[in-house]
Amino acid sequence: MIEICKLTKRRVEPTSNELPQKYEQVKIFSMSVGHGVGTIDFMECIEEIKEEDYKKLIEQCEDYAQFKLGNLTKYFEVEIFPEHAQKLIPQMPDCSLKDIFSSLEEGFIVIRKSI
Repeated sequence: MIEICKLTKRRVEPTSNELPQKYEQVKIFSMSVGHGVGTIDFMECIEEIKEEDYKKLIEQCEDYAQFKLGNLTKYFEVEIFPEHAQKLIPQMPDCSLKDIFSSLEEGFIVIRKSI
């Protein structure tokens, strides 16, 4: 099964009032770019696609979309940011995944293969 997950919200709680603001910003930045430093992303599974249907979808796509979405078989997870979505949309057939990409204005989508 292929899971389509979307970043639904981000939350960072200040550690204390004693930490100077500039150091608080460093902490927030570190948490947003580093896995294992802290978790601020809240992902929600918004759709599931059968693996066979996903493969059929990729076969109908043009080159860039086949490459980007096809990386799922190699890495088991693909991140789609708004700039990727804008390149993917014109290269995909009409489908629910294309609709999801069309609505992506901020955050990101994660496509992952469940094991």
